[in-house]
Amino acid sequence: MHLARPSAARRTVPAVPGVPGVLAALAVLAGLAVGGAVARAGVVHTTDGLVLEGAVERTADGGVTVTTADGVVRLAATRVATVDAADGPSAALRAELVRCADVDACYRLALRAEAAGATAVARDAYVRVVALAPDHPAAHRALGEERLGDRWVSLADARRARGLVLYEGAWRLPAEVEEAARADAAATGTAGGDGGIAADATTADLMRTAATGEPALARAASVRLLAVEPARRVATAKALLADASPVVRAWACAHLAAAADESALRPLVFSAVRDRDPEVRAAAVSAAVSFGHDDVAVPFVKALGSEHPGLVANAARALVAVNDPRAVGAVVRRMISHGGGVRVGVEFLNKVSYIRDYDVEIAQAANIANPVIGTAVEGAVFDVKVVDVGMDRTVIETILVDAFNKLTGLHARNVGEAIELYRARATTWPDFPKAPEAQRKPAVTPKG
Repeated sequence: MHLARPSAARRTVPAVPGVPGVLAALAVLAGLAVGGAVARAGVVHTTDGLVLEGAVERTADGGVTVTTADGVVRLAATRVATVDAADGPSAALRAELVRCADVDACYRLALRAEAAGATAVARDAYVRVVALAPDHPAAHRALGEERLGDRWVSLADARRARGLVLYEGAWRLPAEVEEAARADAAATGTAGGDGGIAADATTADLMRTAATGEPALARAASVRLLAVEPARRVATAKALLADASPVVRAWACAHLAAAADESALRPLVFSAVRDRDPEVRAAAVSAAVSFGHDDVAVPFVKALGSEHPGLVANAARALVAVNDPRAVGAVVRRMISHGGGVRVGVEFLNKVSYIRDYDVEIAQAANIANPVIGTAVEGAVFDVKVVDVGMDRTVIETILVDAFNKLTGLHARNVGEAIELYRARATTWPDFPKAPEAQRKPAVTPKG
């Protein structure tokens, strides 16, 4: 597809000091021409729904190069859907916004930008309206804000102030959230399902582009994601916590933190202790903390009791990031019980095969003797208990001591010093509240 010739107004050549007009025009055109192609203002629509505005130039292989405000993007021919040879709506509207100083004019501009699909310009225009008229109801609502008392706050803050909780894309009562979480756990085997909303492959591709693409493509993908249903964005971001790229997994953590959907909390905690990349684990902990729950440290405390050394190490590091002083006691208790493994059996046996007997059968007047093979076993079987292993002693204990020091501000050099310091100041640090009697499981009385 060939680009349309730009209008005369768009081909105006600026004057170059000291150079005659004709020579200046030739110099400018030579600067734009590369391999016979001339860059012209245009809008490129990609096959995956992205929109790029800027100077568009065709390449020899049929692709395009787009010079945007965020950088240069090179697209293969297979990724280009259409090319419009004209200034994009965003460029023209943003230029108009720069000159806009009237409330009504800025508001009308925001509406036109929304209709044209220039969502970023529309948001900036609404922000300008609010700056000029702080109590403009329509602009505040367009920005996703709601009046709470005498001030405008985000929709999420207003709903939370009314006692509602965002779960799987819907605002619900806390009791409804607990019931939905239990239903999801029963249906999927894990808490925090997606309520029937599945991850979407197209949305996943957009999110990967937003996380790893060039700045211009990342911005275009982020704008395109705004049109996706919030619940589907959350479900897809949760699925991307298992993506092969750590950059994508970290981006998914940040996206889930911004979404603030309670159904994402458990997957984030899972990533915080199980992801193999330290930066992703840090992003997951930060996202989990952003939900603002007072008991966010509890699942990490429980993970300290794991028999897997890696989980214990990741849980201890997560508790440092959470920075809840109530976790100090749990860290010390893990130090005291360190090395307490399950009992196992160890066998030292020799096995020798021998012919134990013959099974004689009569078939067609012939005696057939089939040998019966037996096995003789000699040796010993011991009941043992794993007390310690080298990795636990040299790595895990060091991590636990480091977590203790960072949570308490003390300077213990080893496990023994940490335990002594804790016992000497046992009343200094608070502990997590005990479970109410009604929630405790009844004791099981052994039979007989």
